[in-house]
Amino acid sequence: MSLIPSRGRDRVVVDGGRRERIGARVLAWCAVAAVAALAGIAVGVNRTAGVAVAFVVFAFGIFVADPILVVVLVLPGAILVQRVGGASTNLSVADLLVFLGALVCLFHVDWRAAHHLKRFLQGIVWYQAVLILVVVAHPFRGDVIEWFHRFSYLAGSALVGWVIGWNGRARQAFRLFLWGAALLAMVAVEHSIALHFQPAQWGDYQKNAIGAVMWVAVVIAQLNPSWARIPKVEVRVIEGMCLVGLLASQSRQSAILLVLALGAAMLLNSEVRARSKMVIFIALPAVVLVYYSFALAFRNNPQFNSVAIRFGQIGAAIHVWHQSPWLGLGMRFYNLPQYITVTAPPNSLIDNLASTGIIGSIAFLVMVVITMRAMGGLPRAYGTLGLVVLLSHYVDGLFDTFWIGALSITPFIVAGISLGMSDRDPGAEHVPDLLKAKAAPSSPARGRTHTGQPARVPDYVPGPIPPGSDRAGRPA
Repeated sequence: MSLIPSRGRDRVVVDGGRRERIGARVLAWCAVAAVAALAGIAVGVNRTAGVAVAFVVFAFGIFVADPILVVVLVLPGAILVQRVGGASTNLSVADLLVFLGALVCLFHVDWRAAHHLKRFLQGIVWYQAVLILVVVAHPFRGDVIEWFHRFSYLAGSALVGWVIGWNGRARQAFRLFLWGAALLAMVAVEHSIALHFQPAQWGDYQKNAIGAVMWVAVVIAQLNPSWARIPKVEVRVIEGMCLVGLLASQSRQSAILLVLALGAAMLLNSEVRARSKMVIFIALPAVVLVYYSFALAFRNNPQFNSVAIRFGQIGAAIHVWHQSPWLGLGMRFYNLPQYITVTAPPNSLIDNLASTGIIGSIAFLVMVVITMRAMGGLPRAYGTLGLVVLLSHYVDGLFDTFWIGALSITPFIVAGISLGMSDRDPGAEHVPDLLKAKAAPSSPARGRTHTGQPARVPDYVPGPIPPGSDRAGRPA
């Protein structure tokens, strides 16, 4: 028999719970104060170590508060191409972000519902499996590191995008990326003016790196799918800033990719065709930029322009490929001292041929086909953006060394977002919208059309001929 009245017992329980909550808060704040003190001491001893500790604490706080936010930050973080490792690792800030984001995504992917994602990843997994043969044949450090790099760039970026789309965070990710690109565009304009309207480039941001960010940002801003829910005024301001940034970079290939992506989107999606005047307005300065830049390059330096240099690099890569035609010379073979005269081939096909041989090149082509088929099977409402960005990125690989690397993160994340949105809405219409006119409304039940008139009986009904009918299927 209890000697404490019921109200007294309730008061004791409440007081005990309040003490536990207060104690937990005190412990939490003590831990925060201890970490802050350690960060302050680290700054006093070594500034770099202090900044690293502060960044780790900040990242851990974000992870605890909102794990998906860590994933969202990968998309705008793809703009940060600054190197954080030596030449042996060749890591950038974007590399680290996509690797950490992919690790977080492993705990937030619903594989039972990720039907489109699994189709997309099949090509990447098979490609990476074949590359293991290349690593075994050429087990030097750069080859091993590049295998993990490619897995992170391709599969990790797709996972990041899928989690963003699946959790409905596409609007947040796109806005952060677009404003980051707009800020980069303004910096590029300032550098171009300071260089007397020469191509804007500084540090790790050379003109094609800036252009790679700009054309993706313009495509996202122009298509601006309804599920992104970005205000029109905001997106038009960003689009204009990024177009000016693209002109400041004077990147020919980025201008070509912009026209290709918007043209493909017009072909695939009727909603984009409805905005055809705006698309033409954007494509016109891009075409002018390409023509002016090519004409200037051939007129001023016909023997040493970028086209001539690229052909020379391709010829050097093909020359050394004959030493190991089937499995190539290993990824990043051009960093080895015996191949000091060879640079990274500015063509994805030649790069795979020289690095991974005939076997690796076939696996690469299979990966391209599988991933593009997976994107082509998405509903046009969700898949148009990811499809045209990934298509343009693959075409970009035919002209430069950026088919794989920090700048390949953004196209694969955008493709992953389209995959996540499609898996999130499995009932969406999957009929392609390729030059397809608006479908007529289907006939309601009970033999009446939407106008109330009797439904028209078709002249021919497939199937067995019923008794009493002639050979054409019409009533006798």
